[in-house]
Amino acid sequence: MSTVNMVKYYFYKGMIPKDRDRLRQLVALAYQTARDRKLYPKAVLIRSEVHDTTSINGMHQKDPLGPHVTLCYKDKNQLLQGTHVASHGYVRGKDDIGFVRATHTGEKSDSARRQQGKKTVWPSENELEAAPEIGYSHLPIN
Repeated sequence: MSTVNMVKYYFYKGMIPKDRDRLRQLVALAYQTARDRKLYPKAVLIRSEVHDTTSINGMHQKDPLGPHVTLCYKDKNQLLQGTHVASHGYVRGKDDIGFVRATHTGEKSDSARRQQGKKTVWPSENELEAAPEIGYSHLPIN
């Protein structure tokens, strides 16, 4: 028996890709990044396109692990608690966004501020654009 996990994908307003293939690639990468922890995400906020910089000890610099997409995800409990986990989904390159590995922060409140300090990391739904819902099926391991 398999299970289907329905996930809502969000982008900051104005950042959703116009190209359907790129949207599909980013959604697949985001899901694979969240699944790196073997959980079933219910909501994913894709915060960036592929880039190779990050903040280390408060300093903006080139990411030593390479190009990645920044995202946040929530499982069922985090949806209820108003928390999320921020992650980087590392890829082969800007034009080849095949999943390489993921890194994750600890759980944070949705009201946490972005680096510039003006906006929250995970704003309310009316400040986001939703991508079409996509279900992923998981087959039992036996």
